[in-house]
Amino acid sequence: MKIKNIIAASAIFICVIIYCYSAIDTKTQSVFGVNIDMSAPLSIVWPFEISVIGDNGEKGLRIAPKIGRGWKGEAGGEAGYKFYIPQDGRYRLWAYCLWFDECANAVFARIDTMEKAIVGNDPIYKKWHWARGFDVDLKKGTHTIVLSNHSDHISVLKILLTSSTSAAPEEPGLVFSDIFYDGFDGCDYGNFTAWQIINGKWGVQNPTEQMCFTENVLIGESADNSFIIYKSDVWSDYSLNLMVKSISSQDAQAVIGICFGVKDPNNYYVLKMKPVENAGKADLQLVRNINKQTEVLVNFNVPWQAGKWHQVEINLNKGKIITRVDDGQVVQTPVNYVITGGIGLLLEGNISAYFDDIHVRQITGSTK
Repeated sequence: MKIKNIIAASAIFICVIIYCYSAIDTKTQSVFGVNIDMSAPLSIVWPFEISVIGDNGEKGLRIAPKIGRGWKGEAGGEAGYKFYIPQDGRYRLWAYCLWFDECANAVFARIDTMEKAIVGNDPIYKKWHWARGFDVDLKKGTHTIVLSNHSDHISVLKILLTSSTSAAPEEPGLVFSDIFYDGFDGCDYGNFTAWQIINGKWGVQNPTEQMCFTENVLIGESADNSFIIYKSDVWSDYSLNLMVKSISSQDAQAVIGICFGVKDPNNYYVLKMKPVENAGKADLQLVRNINKQTEVLVNFNVPWQAGKWHQVEINLNKGKIITRVDDGQVVQTPVNYVITGGIGLLLEGNISAYFDDIHVRQITGSTK
């Protein structure tokens, strides 16, 4: 069977998160890729299952033998994932897979609202290999991919989308991987139950049944101060990307804070955003908090509208804190220390805000 590349141009991109890690150099055509972990689907429907499938005990996605052939309409089943694209561009999809024979050598893939397309149908059996998929134009931001049942007796360990239409997955390049994602969907409202509420009111809007794709958001409400953190002792040199929407407030001093390098409630860094009502802007401060002592690292302002989603990016890039809001100017703040720790969200004064699509990402590889 021939590979079919079916790409529809009707994709709808509602929310965008900017990712401009400085290691990416579009002028020199650096190759980079986006890795999707098959062992952690946001939704999964039988006959797909997560199982140990790799030669070294790695977990991945599989369909067991003789439990349905999707291409004949004999079985349903799908597994859904979210992933983040750091730049607009054309991407090639690859699957690291294991086929068993000529009737068990493919899977359907659908990105966003596009038509599903076949990945596989290649004649490499009983051997782990990279199967080339289709090419697709994607905007920077968060997307979904749904794998659905084409053949029984298949295993998929990795999905990779690369910015190069000529480089193979084994070739060196930049690979971006989420080490943390929370869209506040599905079981436990995403990772919400793992967050630590320090004070204030925090909750998930429209919680749905387990493993649904309905878009939920985290709502923070503050009359004086609200703080929530997700601690990690091992994150460093990472990128934090998320969506933020402020609600109009009569408190002219009210602040929304995006925290990073969080050790505990008294030791963290925060990008403070103070919306200026009716001025179409927000005043920003990058602040270091050490044992309740504060140090302002930089001040600047950005265009801002209450009631509108904004994309916020903070990169910890080996001696620099790089910040960006929407498509605005990149602000680089040199530091002479390594920042490690988790993330958090902060509200000061009388204000409410929405948060969604929170990515913590790391980068491996070289710029070529």
